[in-house]
Amino acid sequence: MFDVESIAAPPQAQRLSPDTDVDVAFLRDPGDRMAPSADLFRSPAFFRLHAHTFSRAWYAAVMDGATGASIAGGWFAETAPGEARSGVRGPFGALHTPYEPLPIALATRMVAATEEELRARDIVRVRITLPPAAHQPASHAEWMNVYLRLGYLPAPPDLNYHVLVDDIPLLDRMNNGNRAIVRTAERKGMVARALQPDERADAFSVIVANRARRARPVTMSLESLLEMESTIPGVTHWFGVFKGGRMLAASVCMRLSPRCCYVFYLGEVDGMDRLSPVTLLVSHIHDWCRCHGASMLDLGIATESGVPNEGLMTYTRNLGFDVSPKYTLEKELSR
Repeated sequence: MFDVESIAAPPQAQRLSPDTDVDVAFLRDPGDRMAPSADLFRSPAFFRLHAHTFSRAWYAAVMDGATGASIAGGWFAETAPGEARSGVRGPFGALHTPYEPLPIALATRMVAATEEELRARDIVRVRITLPPAAHQPASHAEWMNVYLRLGYLPAPPDLNYHVLVDDIPLLDRMNNGNRAIVRTAERKGMVARALQPDERADAFSVIVANRARRARPVTMSLESLLEMESTIPGVTHWFGVFKGGRMLAASVCMRLSPRCCYVFYLGEVDGMDRLSPVTLLVSHIHDWCRCHGASMLDLGIATESGVPNEGLMTYTRNLGFDVSPKYTLEKELSR
């Protein structure tokens, strides 16, 4: 079972040799030991939760061929005949490894060996969405080098926004306008807090209505979110803003790893543009991260298939968030 509180720390003191033997196994029912330190979206637990929704899906377990020790893991799903994708559920995929950075020669052989397993299953096209660069500060450039040298073609990157969680409150990072919004919200009696289980359905209704106004459907139903919480406890966290007994804004967050919390859904009720209770809510989530040991808060992308949403970008920057690219790459696999 995936447990963000018990993920092993990356073995930084241990380094793999560029000549390490590579053995890749494509599994249908992987155990958690195949990638014990993987983040949520690349974990065996997340794969087991979603694999049944595809006609074919595999967890790629990369092992040291000499010792059998786990080196990396990630999963692929067939999204159309002959086409596979890593990152089709959740915002990203690709291979996760606790060894950062890997020797580039070893990383290259890992990707090549994974391609061979895909070819053996009649996959002729593969698409991979990497984590945002800020999630892998020690290795993002190396992974991009590997994929591009192996013939992967990148689409225009999405722009992903994050903020580091440290002793500086998010309020101090905001511009003056957003600081005034938070203070006004508090003065008007708005309170942000974690939600109780019986408040989740109301929160989801707020989110669905907000996304409908922006012509953006939800990608996970309430039932799916509750199933994930039941199957992978401790991952989903729900927050809301209230005035009196009325819920004005809501959010669903996911603890991707001990380091990172991801804002999966965020929305407010209609007519709240001036008061912007979501601004108060994001500030509260940042404080929650500090209290619960997360060092990064990911607010997601401000693009649609690489096309920027200038208004959302400006708002997110003014909240004090920084940007990093999130690449999706594609390759035609030769026989």
